Amino acid sequence: MVGSVICGVWLDYTKTYKQTTLVVYILSFIAMLIFTFTLDLGNLVVVFVTGGILGFFMTGYLPLGFEFAVEITYPESEGTSSGLLNASAQIFGILFTLAQGKLITDYSPQAGNIFLCVWMFVGIILTALIKSDLRRHNINVGITKSEVKAVPVDSPVEPAPSIQSSTQL
Repeated sequence: MVGSVICGVWLDYTKTYKQTTLVVYILSFIAMLIFTFTLDLGNLVVVFVTGGILGFFMTGYLPLGFEFAVEITYPESEGTSSGLLNASAQIFGILFTLAQGKLITDYSPQAGNIFLCVWMFVGIILTALIKSDLRRHNINVGITKSEVKAVPVDSPVEPAPSIQSSTQL
């Protein structure tokens, strides 16, 4: 959870959506490689530390991915972008869990993790190819930097009803 908070704060501060997403994705990939090759060392402390580092970057990637998706799919609603990301994550999660389970039982845990590393590398390449068109951010910046003119209070939108005096009745 710490990774999510830190990455979210960093993204709010810098607005570097693609760069931050790509860096955290690459760091997740490196952490996954290190974790994969430390499993066979037999040192439980090393496995826990590398697993913690992997978790830091992978959970940090979640808010970055959602925010970046919202930016590049604007003006589509945030709920639609998030819903599609969640649905695809569930589908890929099921498929990858089944594939990794088969690799682990037939070969080794290291083979299953290498399978995941390969797909993470494919994800890095796909993320690098995404055009960083920050539509929502550009709209928000344009609105805040434009000149906002106040409307005078005594300028009615609708004509005021005429008041008839008692002499006209």
